[in-house]
Amino acid sequence: MDAVLWIIAIVVGLIVVVAVLAVAVRGMRPKLPDPPGFSTAPSASAAAAPGLTPEVVAEVDRLVVAGQKIHAIKLYRDHSGVSLKDAKDRIEHWSVSTTAPHPAAVSHTTAPHSSITATPSSVRASLPPSVASTIDAQVAGGSAIAAIKTLREHTGLGLKESKNVIDAWPHTHTS
Repeated sequence: MDAVLWIIAIVVGLIVVVAVLAVAVRGMRPKLPDPPGFSTAPSASAAAAPGLTPEVVAEVDRLVVAGQKIHAIKLYRDHSGVSLKDAKDRIEHWSVSTTAPHPAAVSHTTAPHSSITATPSSVRASLPPSVASTIDAQVAGGSAIAAIKTLREHTGLGLKESKNVIDAWPHTHTS
């Protein structure tokens, strides 16, 4: 009978040791990260954070476009009450609103692929005479890069479009 009690005690002891080890190992297992609490659509952020008015969204848009992410994060935190990490994640994934009512949110960049081809005569007609004569002098002097830069500064054309216009620019317009 003593042998049976000893066997039962050893089995119970082993069960207790295994249970303690299982709890200890489970506690050491890494936890899965929480899913991100942000959305890439500005309208969703405005709905998720009640303090974000259209004016605040427009100002965040303006700051993001201007590359002032720190100011955008601060503004977003001030009006939404989220943590610094959540605000940083949100601003990092911010897409500028295309329907924002505030003029600060409107992008003044040209479309990357336009179906309208710029010609030297149409571009020249849209430039002030002083700028056109500057470009004339740069083209006549062989300074194509400077002419492209001047044209881009005053028209907002892309690099390729500006190069094509300068390559086709008439060399006879020197002042």
